[in-house]
Amino acid sequence: YGLPLQRAWAPRTVDANYSFTNYDVLYQSDFSRLQPGDYDATEHDFSYGTRMTFVPWKGSSFNPNWSMTTGNERRTDYTSGAPIDSEYPKLFQQDAGFSSNWRINRWLNPQVNYSMETIANTILNVSTYVVNSTTYSYNPGDLKNVTRSANGSVSVPINFGEVFPRSALLKSLNIVSGYQLQDGDSWTGVEQGQNLQDLLSVRQPLHPSAAAAQLISLTERDTFNSTQRWSPFQYYNFPGRESAWKTFSVSNNFVETLQRSNATGTTSKTISQTPVDSVFSLSRLEQLLHADHWMSNGQMDLKYSMRTTNNVGASFDTQNTVGTDMRMLIDKKYDFAFTYNLRTDVNKDLVVDANTADTLHQDADAQVTFDYRKFRFTPKVDFTFDQTTTGGIKTNETTVITPSLLARADLALPAGLRLPGSSRPLLFVNRIIWTTTLSLAQTQSPIIIENNSILASLTTSADYELAKNLRMTINGTLQRLWHQYLLQENYIAFSLGTNLTFQF
Repeated sequence: YGLPLQRAWAPRTVDANYSFTNYDVLYQSDFSRLQPGDYDATEHDFSYGTRMTFVPWKGSSFNPNWSMTTGNERRTDYTSGAPIDSEYPKLFQQDAGFSSNWRINRWLNPQVNYSMETIANTILNVSTYVVNSTTYSYNPGDLKNVTRSANGSVSVPINFGEVFPRSALLKSLNIVSGYQLQDGDSWTGVEQGQNLQDLLSVRQPLHPSAAAAQLISLTERDTFNSTQRWSPFQYYNFPGRESAWKTFSVSNNFVETLQRSNATGTTSKTISQTPVDSVFSLSRLEQLLHADHWMSNGQMDLKYSMRTTNNVGASFDTQNTVGTDMRMLIDKKYDFAFTYNLRTDVNKDLVVDANTADTLHQDADAQVTFDYRKFRFTPKVDFTFDQTTTGGIKTNETTVITPSLLARADLALPAGLRLPGSSRPLLFVNRIIWTTTLSLAQTQSPIIIENNSILASLTTSADYELAKNLRMTINGTLQRLWHQYLLQENYIAFSLGTNLTFQF
């Protein structure tokens, strides 16, 4: 419903809904009614909801929403021989929240959102609990299980080109900062009288009085983040080859997460930080390197990230990663790509104040793609190195070098077949897409004897399209492993398969 009153404090639109549902479970025979767990029941469910939209001022909005579902059950139990009537709340679910944005000026428009869901399900059987050597018994409907979850966020995007429109240096700078809340808890054995409707945050704790009540799990997570993107030279007029610097860009992500957890009474606190997660990019390298005559589309990325995880009072983990990517087209024919990554991970035990595990990982690959007649070839070399030190003792050092060659062909050989008595030939598409990969993985390790082998692999697949409604796929693999020390590990493996598809 749209309100004609256009005021900042009045909603522009109001939506409301209501529903009512009845469920009846009635057993026809006395024998069925006397079985444990069987009873006649009548359930009444009510659902309400509303949603409104406000426009506090031009460019801003505030949209709250709320919905609730409640259910009551009336049961008649005959298992004791005489009918016993009882009535209790069976279910409860409430969803409440809002979405909004608040435009302060032309460059500041923060967004604020929040939602929470509360679900309560009644325990429908007789429950017995032993607490501090005392036994407590509860009838069906006396207790309920409660699950709550909440999510909220604040986001503040700022385009510095709108803040400083005359600054060529800051015109491309964009920063998006924010905060995110993620909470959830789960309870069991909560008494029916516990109020849930007025609790709109997980951080408003329950205070159950039932002896059987227990907190199963609780998580409270706060995340602060900021993303920066900047091309500092984009709006400068560099002459000649120096114009390549206009493509230089840098991006960075900052994330800090604080998580508090409680699992059946065991509490923990974890602080995760990613202060630096940066990527530096530069294109048109051929201009800066004076290599226009043989290179084009040159691009390079440099990456660095650092992440720390502090399990307060238990362990502290530090991970550093550096890497680079480079691509270029050589002689307008050979597409060259190179990638390198280095990652270190140090885990420290705060209880004994000593490093418990250090890992080092390196990987690199280089490949060239080119066409020769109707084939496309991609020779490639992969390199990986992994080293692990546990308690000051090196437990792993493995190097894998894998040269490979990929060949791909897309062949179209249309043909026709004239059938007797037909004036028109039967046409065949005869398109074949054939892909074959040959690789040789050489694994070496001076520590782990199993990691010393040579694995040759051949994989091929052909997709043969005979006609528009007839397709056949053929694939096969062949592997041969030679172990340098354990001859019993040597093997030969192969597989061959085909699939014929008719389309109607």
